[in-house]
Amino acid sequence: ETQAITEFFGEFGSGKTQIMHQLAVNVQLPADKGGLEGHAIYIDTENTFRPERIKQMAEALGLDPIDSLKKIHVARAFNSNHQILLVDKAMELAKEYPVRLLIVDSLTAHFRAEYVGRGSL
Repeated sequence: ETQAITEFFGEFGSGKTQIMHQLAVNVQLPADKGGLEGHAIYIDTENTFRPERIKQMAEALGLDPIDSLKKIHVARAFNSNHQILLVDKAMELAKEYPVRLLIVDSLTAHFRAEYVGRGSL
C-alpha cells in the first residue's frame, strides 16, 4: 500500500528486520515487477542493517547488488533526539532522490530505553 504507515511488530528474531530489508530492495524494482522504481531511506536504531543480506536479496531478484545498496540511504540513530533529526533530514533527501520508502527499524527502541517508566511506549 502506498502513502501509508505500516507497523511490523513481533518477538525478537521473528523476521521483522528481514522484511524491512526485502522491502528496501523490492521498492527498487520496475513497476512491471511490482516495484516503485525508487530509493529507500533506512533509519537504523539497533545496528541491524546488513548490507550483505541486501546484496543477496538484490541478486535473487536480478538486480545489481552494488547499485541496489546505493539506492538504500542508511542512517544510524544513536538516541531519540537523533532519530527525530534523521526523519527531518529524510524529508530533505526525498527532494534529491526518488524516495518511495522510509523505514525506521526500530521506531520505539530509543524512546522505550530513554523514557523509563513509560512501558506502554
